[in-house]
Amino acid sequence: MRIRGIVQTATLAENPPGTDQIEMILRVQGVGPGQPRILVVPYELLLSDEGLDPDLVQGKGFQAEVAEDPSGRWVVAEVAFAAGRVLRAPEV
Repeated sequence: MRIRGIVQTATLAENPPGTDQIEMILRVQGVGPGQPRILVVPYELLLSDEGLDPDLVQGKGFQAEVAEDPSGRWVVAEVAFAAGRVLRAPEV
């Protein structure tokens, strides 16, 4: 499924816990009705693209090809991010 929207938050997490397998969890908005709001960028994709940094993608528009895995998670096969921020930077 191809979706597009805006990344609200992006965080790194180990999956399964206690391993060196890191995934990026994207919480997104602006996707269509019935489309996933939480996406998982797998370890392999993170290794292949140095630009996939949680601090760099947060607040940006995106377009992604995603598929639901057997556990019910929506896993990203490919993703592209807009060059500029769509959401304002969080106030510090």
